[in-house]
Amino acid sequence: MTVLLIDDEAPARTIMRQYLADFPQLVIVGECADGLAAVEAIRRLQPELVFLDIQMPGLTGFEVLTQLDQVPRVIFSTAYDQYALHAFEAGAIDYLLKPYDRPRFRQAVERVLAQAATPDAALQQLLQRLEEKGPGPRVPGAFPTRLFVPHGPRLLAVPVREIRYVEAAGDYTTLHTATGQFLSNLGISQLAQRLDPQQFLRIHRSVLVALDAVQALERDGSGGYYATLAGGHTVRVSRSYAEVLRPLLG
Repeated sequence: MTVLLIDDEAPARTIMRQYLADFPQLVIVGECADGLAAVEAIRRLQPELVFLDIQMPGLTGFEVLTQLDQVPRVIFSTAYDQYALHAFEAGAIDYLLKPYDRPRFRQAVERVLAQAATPDAALQQLLQRLEEKGPGPRVPGAFPTRLFVPHGPRLLAVPVREIRYVEAAGDYTTLHTATGQFLSNLGISQLAQRLDPQQFLRIHRSVLVALDAVQALERDGSGGYYATLAGGHTVRVSRSYAEVLRPLLG
């Protein structure tokens, strides 16, 4: 697993290097001392794990994450404990409060290694929290501009404006966009609550559509309806939802 160390204090990076020597399966690929350099290094090196300080010049650790399209696993490290509650409430992998010792560092790393076999749902929850408002609680009425979905060992940011419709896939959902399909860990009811109702409408118990993507609403000849979307896709519309959708199309 490749590792990037991000901390504005050189002694802190030295301690991390020493502690990581206990884990030969982890390979340090770089170090950064400020937030702007961190964004560039993560994009260029694509590390699988990042040790990320929170208070840094340029950008905070939380702000660094919001600048990324593909986000690795993250362990926060900081001398300030006021951020811990925000991080853990949002599902951070771990949070190292300086000064930490070798056993505490080992515990954090072993937690990451135990989760490495599958995309980290906890990190996804953290990123959803950070999309709009940083480490604080989400403001009522604020809706995300991106949704993070598993993509190999990382998470990929899918711009909400590119989503044409959302389709239930068991306990998960498939996001259909102009460029492809992406599987989200969130269920359709969760997304119905998360997405802006002025932009998305549930037209079936298993389908949400972007209103801007709807080009036509037509009967199917058997008393039902279907909607034609941008790109030529057609989706079934439940009869009760059709009466709600029709006036919204003008």
